[in-house]
Amino acid sequence: MSARIFAILLAVAAMASASSARAQEKEKMTLAELVKHVKPSIALIEVIENGKRISNGSGYVVDAKGVIATNYHVIEGAKEIRVSFPGNKSLGAFKSEGFIGYYPKKDMALIKIDPKDKKLAAIPLAKELPEQGEQVVAFGAPLGYSDTVTDGIVSAIRTGKELTAMMTRGGQDGYGKDGLGYEVDATWLQTSAPISPGNSGGPLVNMKGEVVGMNTFVSTIGQNLNFSLSIIHMIEFIEKSGSNVQSFANLPEPRQRRGPSGPSGDPKKTLELWKDFNRARNELDKEIEICEKSFRNLPPINPRNPMQGQNVRNRKITDAFKKMANAFDDYAEAVSKLDHKNCDTDLIQLIVIDTVVAKKVSQLCTDVSNAASAGGANVDWERATSQAKRAFTENDTQRELLRVNLGLKFNLSFPTLSETADEDEKLAKEGKKPGGKATAENPERSKLRLWTDSTGQFKINAKCIGIKDGKVKLEREDGAVIEVPLDKLSEADKRFLASTG
Repeated sequence: MSARIFAILLAVAAMASASSARAQEKEKMTLAELVKHVKPSIALIEVIENGKRISNGSGYVVDAKGVIATNYHVIEGAKEIRVSFPGNKSLGAFKSEGFIGYYPKKDMALIKIDPKDKKLAAIPLAKELPEQGEQVVAFGAPLGYSDTVTDGIVSAIRTGKELTAMMTRGGQDGYGKDGLGYEVDATWLQTSAPISPGNSGGPLVNMKGEVVGMNTFVSTIGQNLNFSLSIIHMIEFIEKSGSNVQSFANLPEPRQRRGPSGPSGDPKKTLELWKDFNRARNELDKEIEICEKSFRNLPPINPRNPMQGQNVRNRKITDAFKKMANAFDDYAEAVSKLDHKNCDTDLIQLIVIDTVVAKKVSQLCTDVSNAASAGGANVDWERATSQAKRAFTENDTQRELLRVNLGLKFNLSFPTLSETADEDEKLAKEGKKPGGKATAENPERSKLRLWTDSTGQFKINAKCIGIKDGKVKLEREDGAVIEVPLDKLSEADKRFLASTG
């Protein structure tokens, strides 16, 4: 072969190689192109209970007929699920028809929606594992912030066996010593693309727009240790799951999640305990507010004659602080009786601390009441009230931190005090008691009792015969029936109705 011909062949080979490289490069997209291409297929999955969202996760379309892939723990224990597509708001929201399949040991699930005349776009699933160092992008709704995108690289490709050996703590991961029991026969992509609770079930996508993994958990034993289940398992799962759709009522009861120091409790029971804890605190705050209002009517101190009106002031201070002491005692007793079986240990610990503090504050109020009753000269009620409130609210920062942490731990929405009060007010107007149960006939309600309006000016002897549309039906002794708006009744009457619902 002549040197000239050899040179030509080399040139042709180089051109062919360059052309092939350019063709492969064209398969890849820029980050902006990738996001625009993929995000219309990313699902926001919301678990609904009593008409409200209690948790959320992510998912992605794997079949244009309405099949959505996600993590099992996203739908675990759900009875109703709402699916929307924040990257394509024109699609609207869908109530999921049910699930096609689930496999907890690899944290996989398939749910179904009916797209009707709406067009969904399925994301292609990669047939091969990505390479270490390959750029990837995570899609989802971290902490409920939908339509969120983060990028990074494949830090490592690991087996479940490796993760079992590496991880020593539980948390929300499946391989810690107290984890959810994921199979060791699994392939995981460790990635630097940040994910958080709410990202679960969303896709990890390569720059060709193919799903290479499903975002599943973050390890808390280090920094930026994010793990996605390899899509090879989802491909196998889809092939075996068929197309039969089942009701969410057929899902098993939620597993008990565990933490570093043991069981962290049942999610729903912990949420209900938290709400009951809030209700007790809201009740206490109302009682304290009533006592504080009574201080505003105290006769002013005459600088020229400080003893003038002292007996009247001391009597009112005695009564007010006695009521405050009783309120803190009632609170301590109420929260100590809350059912905390199978609930989060951190919440139980806070309740115990609150109970102890409430009893101490009650004793402080009793001491002030006794001092005023003994005729102490101009008891400084303002300072005493401030001390009592400060002592009791020292745990409020810890309470708020726990509320946020419980939300992250269980991927549920734990309400604030005001949110719990608003929810209970709404339930009361609907004739329901906390927990969503309809008001039933109660023997206590059929007894005659004294009812008072919120101003204290109007009173009536009657029995309650029903609640509807936010109005209470009262039957007087003479048989006449009147309707009174629930919000016009006294706080004592509202509590009576709530306790006998």
